Amino acid sequence: MLPLLIILAITSAYADNCSYNYDGTRYSKQSILTIKGLPTNLVINPNTKDLHFTLIDIDTLQDDNVQTKMDQYILRNGEPIKIDNVNGQAAAVDVKTDKVYIASDEGLTVLNKTDKANFVAFKDEDITQLFKPANSDMLYAVLFPESLVYAIDLKKNEKTKIENVPCAFMLAVDADENIFFECDSKYVKVLLKDFHDPIEFVGIPKNSARAITIDDNNRVILAANDGIYWLKSDSLIPKKLMNLDFIPSGIVFFGDNLYLSTSGIIYEFSDMDCE
Repeated sequence: MLPLLIILAITSAYADNCSYNYDGTRYSKQSILTIKGLPTNLVINPNTKDLHFTLIDIDTLQDDNVQTKMDQYILRNGEPIKIDNVNGQAAAVDVKTDKVYIASDEGLTVLNKTDKANFVAFKDEDITQLFKPANSDMLYAVLFPESLVYAIDLKKNEKTKIENVPCAFMLAVDADENIFFECDSKYVKVLLKDFHDPIEFVGIPKNSARAITIDDNNRVILAANDGIYWLKSDSLIPKKLMNLDFIPSGIVFFGDNLYLSTSGIIYEFSDMDCE
């Protein structure tokens, strides 16, 4: 007979299975990585299935007297691989060219086949965020210290400032070139293409946005303290897709699977066994 503790553990695991509801579909949750620190800026390369993330040292994050320590990692076949020759702060994948760009405090780099970062442009620029739309040749970057947003022409290695976005600590750009962003840890907004004034979404509490991405259906998805929201360019009211019982730090999609990170862990949410 199984010991009582083992029986309770099995029962608990089974009860938690398929207990999450995402946009009307039941999902199960499992940990795919436990690691010391705060994993954020999740990006998946669909060509290789590698999951790229930035690992923030929590002790330095909470100390205003020191620079926050960040490292760039690849999660491949369940194993974290540190990119040890760059001070990585974010990654973005160009699916068409199968290139992985890494933002660093010394400029823009690209990952080579040996998992090393090679410098490509903007020497000595401190790049804190990157976003690569799937249907565009432009790469969007946020530069420290003003946290201004620039569009980078990858063919010319030229950057152009995005006007009317005062700053961004997270951003995503949809297929219609609408720019979704959060500035100064306040409210989430969208700058519609060819418009001058950003529009603020309602119903999302101040300082609750944690990560933003675009799913395979070109939906802009926000991870906030209390759950997952769908941000629409034609509505000021987000649609809530999922409640969360933890504070997320990163979000990304791969097919029907959803990946969320929080302090010390990355979760995979799947509907595969929840029919």
